[in-house]
Order: sequence, then structure tokens, then C-alpha cells
Amino acid sequence: MQRIIMSSYYSHSSLTESEKTLHYILDTVSDGVWDWNACTGRVERSPSWYRMLNYDIHSMKKDIFTWENLIHPDDYDRVMKHLESYLNKTIPQYQIKYRCKKADGSYLWIQDTAKIVEEKKDGTVLRMIGSHVNIDKEEIFYKQIQEQNKSLIINQSSLENIIKQRTKELEKLNKKLEKKIEKSEYNASHDVLTGIYNRRKFEELLNNEMNRAKRYSHPLSLILLDIDNFKNINDSLGHRKGDKVLKHLTTLLQKNIRNMDLIARWGGDEFILVLPNTEKMHAKAKAYKLKILIENTLRIKDITITCSFGVSQFESEDSKLTLFERTDKALFLSKKNNRNTVTLL
Repeated sequence: MQRIIMSSYYSHSSLTESEKTLHYILDTVSDGVWDWNACTGRVERSPSWYRMLNYDIHSMKKDIFTWENLIHPDDYDRVMKHLESYLNKTIPQYQIKYRCKKADGSYLWIQDTAKIVEEKKDGTVLRMIGSHVNIDKEEIFYKQIQEQNKSLIINQSSLENIIKQRTKELEKLNKKLEKKIEKSEYNASHDVLTGIYNRRKFEELLNNEMNRAKRYSHPLSLILLDIDNFKNINDSLGHRKGDKVLKHLTTLLQKNIRNMDLIARWGGDEFILVLPNTEKMHAKAKAYKLKILIENTLRIKDITITCSFGVSQFESEDSKLTLFERTDKALFLSKKNNRNTVTLL
């Protein structure tokens, strides 16, 4: 069974598979997601970004100038000033409303929200990820309300009633925008199929746990598992059945770990667990219990679902890479040793 290797550190082929997975996820998101690499100047945009503005998917140059050329001339200076202030750390958050040109030449109001996700030690930005949320209807409606209010000649009592009504309408609009932003942020950090953390968010959380383990000299263990012969399940029963197995396995794992433990879908049929304040022998025992539970619980048609496990403990000299490599090697040995087993390194 072909496995998606744990990290992009390993090979160019693993990076390609990771990018494919990310593109599949972004294709399901309704709002436009973008990813700017400040070193190369390259900007990756999700298919929904193009659909929002009615351009053919991937029909435009993947650079930041493409975005700048789409900004409404009346908004351009304001947007550039806001971006520069965020990049220079003079404001804490990048979030701004402006108009972008659509394929037919008209303009669409969007809310642009982004975050620096990678930078040098001196604070120089290396990478920034964000999303464009379509707020055109809300902004047009808001402008209409403003224009209506300008033309109204009413007494004080009627004015107060209208203000109350407009306030309620604006509150509803604000709540709607907040929900859209929350959904966009959720999709950026969670796996669409299983609802658990995705790889990007998991790596961020793992960094926090590694720092905490160093700070307080607490043990920290990692468990990496994948489904044995999962490709055969997809090939014989179809991908819908395969997705069902992934969902059931996710639910089973969530119900049998502690609240403090972290779980994420690493890619394909691989899952990863972080067990704070847990020594390696206890982590191995936990992995063995999960192995038995999965084997005795998960079945589809006449197929018994089993998993192979790799376990390792974080050492003070470990980097995220070395910890991953050791845990992945343990998983490899488990699969080499007839699968459905636990290996500790």
C-alpha cells in the first residue's frame, strides 16, 4: 500500500502528494483562499478564488501583482497602507474590506483576512496565508441603507424607530460575516472529511507541546498510525466505503484518548497523536490498546480493519524533524513486520 510520507522534508514526491491533498480541500471551500510565498513572490490561489471573481481557474499569473491589479483604484492606496502596516508589525491584524475586479469588469466587495504563518528571526515575512470572503450583497445593502437614510425627512420619533431597525439589520449582517470568517478559519485548520486537525494546524500545535515539554521537563510521546491495506479497501469497495472507514476510525480514536491529547489526519490513511505528559512505555501501551480496539471493532463488509503503529518519545535534543523521522521509522518497521503491530523507537 502506498503511504503518504509524514513530512515534506522527505522527498519531492511527498510534497506533490501533499499539494494534491491541499488542492482537493481548497476546492471544497466556498471562499477564496490564497497563500503568498514572500521569498519567491509566488501566490497560490484556490479554485474558489477564481470562481468568486468569475475567472477561469488558474488563468492568471501566480504572483502578487495579479492581486494588486484587481484592486479598485479608489481602494488601492488604503489596502497597500494596511498591508504594509501589518507586515511592519505596526498593527496586530490584517483584515480589510475592498473591491476586486471580476472577469466582466465589474467589482465585487470582499473581506480580506490573513495571517503571517512563517517569518525569519529578524521578523522578515516569509509566508502569509489568507482568505477572501464575498461580502458584496452585505456591502451593497449597507450602502443602500446609508443612501436611504440621507434622503429621509422624518420626525425624531420615526428616526429613532428606523435607527433601531437598521441597527438590528446591521447586527444580523455582522453576525453573518463573523460566521463566514469563522468557517473560513475552521476550514484552514481542519480536515474536511473527518473534522479533526489537518497537518498544518497540527504542526503548529506540536511546536507548542514540544516547547512546553522542554520548559517543564515533562515527557511527550508521539503515535503515528495508518490503516493496513487501505488501498485494497478503496479498490475493492470504492472510495465512499474508504471514507466511511476513515470517519469511523476518527470517531473511535477521539473517544479513546484524553482531552489533553492531540489528534490529526496526517494525510490519506495516516493519523497522528500527541500525548503530553506521557512516557514512551505508557504511549506504547496506549497504542497497543488502540490496536486491539480497532481490530475488534472496525469491520466493513467481511473485512476486518487493522492498523500499524509507530511510537516514539520526544527527547530534549529533538527537532520536529528528528522526532517525526523516528516515529515514521517505527511505523515502517511495524508494517514491515506483517502489519497490525506496535513498534517503539
